[in-house]
Amino acid sequence: MNKLIKKINDLSKDFDVYAVGGFSRDLLLKRNLNDIDLVVSRNALKYSKKIADAFKSKLITLNDASKTYRIMLKDNIVANIDISLFNGKTIEHDLQNRDFTINAIAFNLKHFENFKKHIIFSDRNTLRDLKSKTVNTVSAESFKTDPLRMLRAFRFTAELNFKISPKTFEQITKNAKLIRQSAPERIKNEFFRVLSVKNSAVLIKDMDSCGLLSEIFAEIKKMKKSSRKYYYHPRGLFQHSFETVESSENILNNLKKYFPENYANMQKHFDDNATFSERITRESLLKFAALFHDSAKPETAKFKNGKMRFLGHEELGAEKVKGIMFSLKSGKNDIETAAFLVSNHMRPSTLTRNNIVTKKAALKFFRDIGENTPDLLVLSMSDWHSYKKLKVFSSKELKFQEKSVRELLKYYYELKNAEPLPKIIDGNIIMKKFNLKPGPWIGELLNFAAEAQLESKISNTDEALKIVFSKLTHIKKKYKL
Repeated sequence: MNKLIKKINDLSKDFDVYAVGGFSRDLLLKRNLNDIDLVVSRNALKYSKKIADAFKSKLITLNDASKTYRIMLKDNIVANIDISLFNGKTIEHDLQNRDFTINAIAFNLKHFENFKKHIIFSDRNTLRDLKSKTVNTVSAESFKTDPLRMLRAFRFTAELNFKISPKTFEQITKNAKLIRQSAPERIKNEFFRVLSVKNSAVLIKDMDSCGLLSEIFAEIKKMKKSSRKYYYHPRGLFQHSFETVESSENILNNLKKYFPENYANMQKHFDDNATFSERITRESLLKFAALFHDSAKPETAKFKNGKMRFLGHEELGAEKVKGIMFSLKSGKNDIETAAFLVSNHMRPSTLTRNNIVTKKAALKFFRDIGENTPDLLVLSMSDWHSYKKLKVFSSKELKFQEKSVRELLKYYYELKNAEPLPKIIDGNIIMKKFNLKPGPWIGELLNFAAEAQLESKISNTDEALKIVFSKLTHIKKKYKL
């Protein structure tokens, strides 16, 4: 870190530069540093370009009005350098305009090595709040100035393991409706950062109790209005949805307990976030899916044979999730993953309903679900666990469900980690042998052959072609070939 700051200081000789906010706070708290937050008294864009050019890094504009820029570092000790113009005439004025007392901290960057002797606190309560681990607004107008700060209060609570003061919580309750003024992408970033921490469920509950959650997501209001008599949980659908989030978090935080045989595999899986947007994790997407997995039940509720059914709620729920995440400017893979989990959340229970899971059925399940298999199995288990306190299902039923999930997972990783089977057939062979054109039917025929090979029913090309031929009439009829 010293070398990085020295390089920045060498480039800052013509500028008055201060380290502020989270960077200064985390230095004081001796936390890991992910980003560097800087403010300059003038020419923020010119300064940002100078730093970006020196580090050969990408420069993006975060907020043109406030002259806020981000330098995305490559292969460095921190991910980003955020630079903005003073929010006020002096550094003291800037700090007075910050969101929370715990962030109203600064020091001139040239004093980095001895920063504690040069620290500036704009608010006399900053040290008190840091010591008591409390999130307090700098001003009563803080949330009106920037409503997103209400979500940031929960994010700081989550990431720092702090608590929101009663006064600040009351201010959030009073101003919750203002959150609608915030940019959707900013809301998404803050909300998913909350979901990414280990204790997010309790914060979701607090967000709900102050009214913020319902203001962010209209679907939450609909879930709460849904008739309680159709659901097992005393407080209805939202209680079930929240307790599914709570259960998913408990399972994710205790993977070794629930999946002792595959703990290492599961940990590796949930640590792999490379295909998702910045700060979006597999765990946060799973919790998001858990929150909205039954969101379409109110629209699909119908009596059938004297019982309330919710036929098609999975597919409609997936569409709702797509809509919510699209409105939040989420990444394509983030949207598809969350929607896929919601769309398929009933499949594990359906698969294990008859107490016997055949090898063929399991293979089809793995083929359809693919890399999302561990996520979906955790979601299914969480769904069941949400009923534990109600005793809707017997202890025997719950244990069977857990056992089924563990067995499916065991088989999934056995196949995933096994040596790949020899290639005995491909699409070209099928098209040439049966005079077929390219199309989805070729993939379906290849899947039939792959299943048979995994079940050790075939071991060479001739046997594979026989399997394909046995399915040919069905495929031609299905696709009108």
